[in-house]
Amino acid sequence: MPVGSGIGCMLAKGFAVNGAKIILVDINAEGLQETERICQEAAASVGLPEVLVWQIIGDLTSEQDVNEIAISVRSACILGSLDVVIHCAAYRHMNVISYTHDPSSPSLTNLATATASASWTEWDRSFRINVLAPYFLTARLIDLLGAATKLGYGRGSVILFSSPASVHAHQFVPAYQTTKAAVDHLTKILAAEFAGFYIRVNAMSPGLVPSAMSDVNDPASNIHLAKDSPSKVAGAEEDMVGTAVWLSSRAGAYMDGKVVRVDGGRLLVLQGAGS
Repeated sequence: MPVGSGIGCMLAKGFAVNGAKIILVDINAEGLQETERICQEAAASVGLPEVLVWQIIGDLTSEQDVNEIAISVRSACILGSLDVVIHCAAYRHMNVISYTHDPSSPSLTNLATATASASWTEWDRSFRINVLAPYFLTARLIDLLGAATKLGYGRGSVILFSSPASVHAHQFVPAYQTTKAAVDHLTKILAAEFAGFYIRVNAMSPGLVPSAMSDVNDPASNIHLAKDSPSKVAGAEEDMVGTAVWLSSRAGAYMDGKVVRVDGGRLLVLQGAGS
């Protein structure tokens, strides 16, 4: 269930050329239409007929909206099963004021000001989109995922979206880092809870990949740090699609409860980085 832009659009295109029926969810109607157009063109380029694409306009920031999205998804699953749910919507909140430690003139006042510049509202929004929405939307689709597992080994899975930020302290982006750390643990919790039906739950952890969050046209964007990673380049469509197709197919059927870091080695060069 990719969103209508960025990595979500990449994944939708990738699944389209593999003949999948696709449900797109996004708050942006124009983004959904553009993503469907891209999917249809991609499918046609490899000789496939028109792809079945459902567009669902929905907001992930409230329980009511998530419930309505789930109802719409269920209506689109006319065969009563769902092979994979991909939660790739994300919100990255930056503190309004950043802090740079100056050993020659440290300032507790500046530190306090920078730390407090993240608002309660934005922390709440971060958790709603990055953690609560994936949890509750998955909860409302479990029966469809379980039905898919009975149709073939490897079917019926969930892909959450983490980030290298979940395990490094190289930057101070606390709301984003904390929610992505929560996603890492949520992946294991859900995988264990669903194990009896082998509804697999894994997470992708992309490095620097061009998207709305990592805009190549923004000089302040993290995307320009890709040159400092061992790969020396940003992630590409092939990296994202290949990983998602693998995790959701027979090829990845033995993967469960794992966070897959697809980051070009970025974590190897970041301060305070874990595995």
